[in-house]
Amino acid sequence: MAVKEILDRRFLRCAEESTGDAESRGLPPDLIEKAARRLGIVALTYAAAYPIAYGSFRIVDFGGGTGGSFLELPDFVAAAFIAVSIGFFFFARSGIVSDRQLLDVGLVYGVVAAAGIDTHLLWGMWPEGSMISGISWVAVWIVFVPLIVPSTTGKVLVTSLLAASTTPLLYAIGQANGATPLGNMTPMFVANYVCVAIAVAGSRVVFSLGSDLGDARRMGSYQLVEKLGAGGMGEVWKAEHHMLARPAAIKLLSTSPGTSSGGTGPERQRLEREVQATAQLRSPHTVEVYDYGLTEDGRFYYVMELLDGLDLEELVERHGPVPAERAVHILRQVCHSLAEAHARGLVHRDIKPANIFLCRYGQDVDFTKVLDFGLVKRAGELSRGDAKLTEVGGFAGTPAYGSPESAGGEADEADPRSDLYSLGCVAHWLLTGRTVFEASSPMLMLVQHLHQEPKAPSHFTEADIPPDLDELILSCLAKDPEQRPSSADELSQQLRFIELGTAWSTERAQQWWAKH
Repeated sequence: MAVKEILDRRFLRCAEESTGDAESRGLPPDLIEKAARRLGIVALTYAAAYPIAYGSFRIVDFGGGTGGSFLELPDFVAAAFIAVSIGFFFFARSGIVSDRQLLDVGLVYGVVAAAGIDTHLLWGMWPEGSMISGISWVAVWIVFVPLIVPSTTGKVLVTSLLAASTTPLLYAIGQANGATPLGNMTPMFVANYVCVAIAVAGSRVVFSLGSDLGDARRMGSYQLVEKLGAGGMGEVWKAEHHMLARPAAIKLLSTSPGTSSGGTGPERQRLEREVQATAQLRSPHTVEVYDYGLTEDGRFYYVMELLDGLDLEELVERHGPVPAERAVHILRQVCHSLAEAHARGLVHRDIKPANIFLCRYGQDVDFTKVLDFGLVKRAGELSRGDAKLTEVGGFAGTPAYGSPESAGGEADEADPRSDLYSLGCVAHWLLTGRTVFEASSPMLMLVQHLHQEPKAPSHFTEADIPPDLDELILSCLAKDPEQRPSSADELSQQLRFIELGTAWSTERAQQWWAKH
């Protein structure tokens, strides 16, 4: 009953949000966050500029000896507006309210700041009987604020009218307190209200552009929030589901899969089969796929779980090679993922450090996830005729980690042992911080995989690598697939029985994550 009540409340809350203030939800979260940060900077700039302008009025006699008198602005009033701006800066940085709420508070601050400008200008030294016309700094502020604080038309209209009205209001207060009449200020009042119309029109354009961007980033039930990375095949974004609190990651392919929007070409069908096949995998060490679809411009995307950590490429580049016991710990988890995929007739074909993610997963650390089954193919399915891959020379995968049979284009069928060769290359990278072969071009790299014999990892490092581990990695790197371990399960078992000086324990992993 409690669970049902919670779900009912969440549903009602979402329904209320969907029927109320829909326009304000049109802005993507990252644009709102950036606007909130800019708002704090604007407040700090205002606080710095105010004493400069206030001081100039105290020094320069604008009356010019014409006999004009004025009601001098007390120092504590100027200090109050400066303090309010500084306080708002720290409030904006405090995180007390959400970014969206901060923008609403920012509109109110805009009215207060306009009053501060008017107070400074009207309690100044003006020649008696002069005609005051033109555009004041308040008018500039009225136009400026909605560009920094994008909001709905109604909110901008109300706050802009209030800001424009501070000029006649404070002028009236000044006259009531004995200030010398400032002449006919009607032209300045009119200019303020004209700028209100400009501000409303400008805010509609800014908000519309932001909303259009939000619509463009909407992938089915998910909204793109922040770009996490980009590569040759596409981009990865952090995303949020419209109804669920669970965050996700979206892989968005760079180009449309050979069809127009909504088309059903063979390339799109292949991608759909791959994602559907990956979604069936249940190994905890395989990234979980939630959904997939096609954008309005025909780009294919799929939604997966969002992970907290770093991939093996970044791990080694930032922190150096890992000890043998940690490498074995990681490799066995990858074997768990590949074993299930291979048992279901799927071959990854792009095993490399960038596609293996080391993360915090619940209470676990050093938990490994295999990513990006974007090149996955069923074992026994012909590799030829793959249009997307032939465009890059007919090679499936990454040259530094590709098997000889893939490099030479000799394999008519996808073979699970190609993944084991690539995993041997990953093991070499983990232990040494360098690839099995190094070449000046991808083509030369492929030639080396075809014809050059690899050297054991211990040849490139002074770290303690057990001879059995050296030998096992070299067996994975055999040119002939028949000489490699027969399966990922067999490789995992051989890794299990390697004699290591010390074990990679949970305590050691937690210490590493706490430090780094």
